[in-house]
Amino acid sequence: MLGSMTTQDISQELDRVVQFRADVYGTFQRRADVVFELIDALASDTQARSPVELSLSPFFRYQYASLYAGLSAWQYDAAALGEVLLQALPEPEPGGFRLWALDETPRRRQYAPTSEDCGYVHAPNPVGRNKPITIGYNYSVLAHIDLKGSSTWALPWALDRTPTAWTGVEIGLEQVIRLAGSDDHWHAVTSDSRYGTPLYVAGLHQCPNVTGVTRLRSRRNVYHRPPPYSGMGRPRIHGDVFKLHKPETWSEPDERHEHSEQDGKGRMLRVVTKVWREMHFQKAPRFPFTLVKVTTYKADGKPRFKHPLWLIIHGQRLLPAQEARSAYLRRPTIEHFNRFIKQNLLFEASQMGSTAQEERWSKVVGLAYWNLYTGRNLVERSVRPWERYKSVPPARQPASPSQARRGMTRLLPKLGTPARVPQPRGKSPGRAKGYRPPPRKRYKVVHKGKKRSTKTA
Repeated sequence: MLGSMTTQDISQELDRVVQFRADVYGTFQRRADVVFELIDALASDTQARSPVELSLSPFFRYQYASLYAGLSAWQYDAAALGEVLLQALPEPEPGGFRLWALDETPRRRQYAPTSEDCGYVHAPNPVGRNKPITIGYNYSVLAHIDLKGSSTWALPWALDRTPTAWTGVEIGLEQVIRLAGSDDHWHAVTSDSRYGTPLYVAGLHQCPNVTGVTRLRSRRNVYHRPPPYSGMGRPRIHGDVFKLHKPETWSEPDERHEHSEQDGKGRMLRVVTKVWREMHFQKAPRFPFTLVKVTTYKADGKPRFKHPLWLIIHGQRLLPAQEARSAYLRRPTIEHFNRFIKQNLLFEASQMGSTAQEERWSKVVGLAYWNLYTGRNLVERSVRPWERYKSVPPARQPASPSQARRGMTRLLPKLGTPARVPQPRGKSPGRAKGYRPPPRKRYKVVHKGKKRSTKTA
């Protein structure tokens, strides 16, 4: 995209990126210089295999010991940093909304007995007949994604560890509520079937500027609104049951839409959308939602997928069914972000000494990703010989996260840094002779299982 920009456009883009970096730096309250240089080193170094190797980067002017010391003492204004990130997002179209994806991703820490609050987390295992679990942490991610196009950018506004005493749904709901209070725009939050719970639906209903588009498992039960009161007995709370896996319980839909579209390979598909309004969960009857069933058929009339797509649209402000489906189909973009930070930004490669350092490192990873995003228009798209298919899009298309990372080494000298030059303090006296630090405390892995009922005589 750099080749299609004029000199004036490049100058304005440089000023915008420099201002963003200065605003981020301004939210750091303690150890700002070393952490900011660590963010630059992580965003530009493509060879490091662990955080300590980032101390070899030319953009990190401190010694390697300062890297961990800086993370231990780093303090920042979380509210101010969130406001800076929101200001860097593109403005929605008039009457439109900002699209977000909510997800939870594991961070493996199998060999960390001194890390507190580790638990059993889901982790896909390529070997058959093995349980897909490991030891580590879960992190809840709330990321902004584009509504249209093929962009793989997912900008993490919140990247928080899920304590074992909480669930991913509870932490994700807290993130969405915090977003709703920080930004007055209209937000649409897409999420998978893990979040299709009464708690999540009831919680989002309290945010007037948030619409939820959530997938449901194909064996859930929902209910119609109750019929008018007959004047005898207690008023009904629920209407007829609607079992997603039993068509005989379905009522006539309130809406039905049908259209044709092409998939990524140019094959024609027929999409049938059915809509039921004023549905609710058994445990949340006061919070209605719109139920949507999407079935996709191939040209020969056979279903393309084994099961239909079930969505609910909930909140005080609802989306049309077709628009909600388009928004949900963009949700997998967050999977690209989860994979990128693990494979490229050392999200799982770090071996920090405490849980607090682990959480601060996740913030560094998220800000390094924002560094790549803000500079995506100023780097040349670097396409490797075996990636020729990536050169098919027009030159005006911004660089992908991987391509932006390859060009950050040449871009950072042009941007400069707001961090101050390190001041050497002489030779440290080191550890006192004969001192032996005590061994660090070991923690048990937290197992969150169902309690078995005890029999009494």
